Amino acid sequence: MAGFFFDLSMRYRTLYIALLCIIVTGLASTQDRWRDLEVSRIQFEGNETFRDDALLDVMRVKESPAAFWKFLYTISEKLGDKPEYFDPVLYAQDCGRLATFYQDQGFFSARIDTLLKFDFGKKTVSISFLIHEGRRSLIDSIQHVGFEGLPSDLMEEIRSNALIEVGDPYVVDRVVSEQARLVSAFFNNGFADVRVERPTADRYLSTNNVKVTFGLDPGRRYVFGPISVKQDSAVTERVDDAVILRHLDFGPGDFYSQAKRADSERNLNRLGVFETSRIEPVIGVRSDSIKDIPMQVYVRPRPFQEMVPEIGVSDENNAFNILLGLAYNNRNLFGGAQNLQARLQLQLQSIQDVEFGRVFNRTGLRDSSVIGNAELSLQINQPYFFNNKTSFTPSVSFIVEKRHKYYFNPILRGRFGVTSQTARYTTAFIEWSLERIGYESINPTIGGIYFDSLSIDRRPQLNSILSVTLQRDKRNDLFYPTSGFMHSVTVEEAGLIPSVFGGLFGSDLPYSKYLKIAGRGQWYWDPTQNEASIWAFRLYGGVAELYGHSPAPVPITRRFYGGGSGSVRGWKARELAVSKLPLEGGNAVLEGSIENRWNVLRSAGRLGFVEFNRFSFVFFFDFGNVWTRAREFKASEIAMASGLGLRYATVAGPIRIDFGFRVYDPAEAEGRQWIMEKKFWKETLGNFVLHFGIGHSF
Repeated sequence: MAGFFFDLSMRYRTLYIALLCIIVTGLASTQDRWRDLEVSRIQFEGNETFRDDALLDVMRVKESPAAFWKFLYTISEKLGDKPEYFDPVLYAQDCGRLATFYQDQGFFSARIDTLLKFDFGKKTVSISFLIHEGRRSLIDSIQHVGFEGLPSDLMEEIRSNALIEVGDPYVVDRVVSEQARLVSAFFNNGFADVRVERPTADRYLSTNNVKVTFGLDPGRRYVFGPISVKQDSAVTERVDDAVILRHLDFGPGDFYSQAKRADSERNLNRLGVFETSRIEPVIGVRSDSIKDIPMQVYVRPRPFQEMVPEIGVSDENNAFNILLGLAYNNRNLFGGAQNLQARLQLQLQSIQDVEFGRVFNRTGLRDSSVIGNAELSLQINQPYFFNNKTSFTPSVSFIVEKRHKYYFNPILRGRFGVTSQTARYTTAFIEWSLERIGYESINPTIGGIYFDSLSIDRRPQLNSILSVTLQRDKRNDLFYPTSGFMHSVTVEEAGLIPSVFGGLFGSDLPYSKYLKIAGRGQWYWDPTQNEASIWAFRLYGGVAELYGHSPAPVPITRRFYGGGSGSVRGWKARELAVSKLPLEGGNAVLEGSIENRWNVLRSAGRLGFVEFNRFSFVFFFDFGNVWTRAREFKASEIAMASGLGLRYATVAGPIRIDFGFRVYDPAEAEGRQWIMEKKFWKETLGNFVLHFGIGHSF
């Protein structure tokens, strides 16, 4: 057997050194001439396993950019890209880098031939690589040395979550990741002094496959010792030490775990009462006579009470909203890190559509272009509810919501919510709401005609609504995800409690009896592995059905709506439905989106105050619709839209602008539904929809 790991084989090393010597010696006398040769093209042949861009990332010699980018570079180095010139030394080194790359991927027999084509007239050189990959080595066996006598729970963790298995292709990076996983497992099970040996990979010449060996010396097993709390003496606020200690995921005598330390810090930060929190061992050196590790929790409390003016934006209801508000916070109401918040907030939706001239001169807030709400709310958050992973939040709010040109909805809502982190990436939400909703006409005469002509039930409702949501979120970043997924499902029921008890609190107001289920999935993929082009996918569906001779329809606040910046972007918010009244919503929805997010300017610089590397572009395709009832669903009624978007990255997520146009409009007459059946400039692009938002659309 011959041992291989990380280094070039002798054959590749000899070729690399010989090539380097030949090129450097032969070209040294004409070094200035070579500097004038632009690299016009780099191409690969025979690379069946790896894409060209993956091999280009390995190299330091780069292909010269297109003439347009070179022209911009002459204007400003921050705008374009500089020409790339041939460097014989880097070229020779790149041959070695490619050979090493293939060996690290398990292609020990790979052979790389090169061809240089010079055009001294045009002062260019093209580089070709002909790759003979050969047979890829697989993992023949995996051996663990020093793992004897380990606790059964640790061995089970090691076996059940392995990143490499027998039969997998041999890849150095995966072996390194597996070693890091093993070390982490030891750290999180009390073995704080684990000693790591370099993994070895031995190749069998008879089969060309590899035996991988991991060697670890676990050392002594430690437990958490006494835990002390230190609060910053520079601030006057104090939180009871007992409150801090109960939000830790470990206690004295538990096996030492780096993961529990990190999770405990996150628990303290989620309370919102600390500016900073840190958990550290009191001692840094351990010996055979010491088996416990004393810990210290350091925190700096924030001011407990504050009055905060609010100015902001959001994309609630799939529209761009301007927010103005005033909030009072008490972060330690009863001494247990309970958070009391009282808030008055005004929200103006789709400000780009407001007819301000008409509003200020004649109509005021009654104008049909003014959409928004005003909310006065009070809530208390109890962060420790049975355990430190569960919180309880009761709230009461009064909302005046205007989403329609003929009426507005006064809403009085009481809510009791429980949030629990059931697993590392999984959160459960349980919510019970008591909600009174009314319909008030902006103009009684016109509003009455509207309700009567369309047979809309405008009676006030008093509903009892219970919902349960389970969400699993494994996105790698909250604001800028490039991999992972987010799944959620919500089940909602209304009407059971009043139907059992004969109403709510003696009220004779009608109530709705319905069952509702909705599911959402979001997936992210970066095929370039360098965030140059990211694909994002979204699928959303739901249905609500009345049951048991419901005295009232599904309340307007619980229906589905289509169109807007987070929906099908060829329509404005709440303008899409298989109905003459899309603003009234529907009881069934199916939507989806595909986005390609291009970060083509990620290497650009700054020009004045503009940072071009913060800009990115998006191509999107959306489909979906809303139906009055699920049984009315027709595939031919699924609307489609497409368009382009611009993003500007900020610390709170990207600022978003999308230009959407309709590809297929099922509401149009037959023969005018598809984009190719209309005048492109006048009807399609002339009727595009502009959306603003904060954060990616999903």
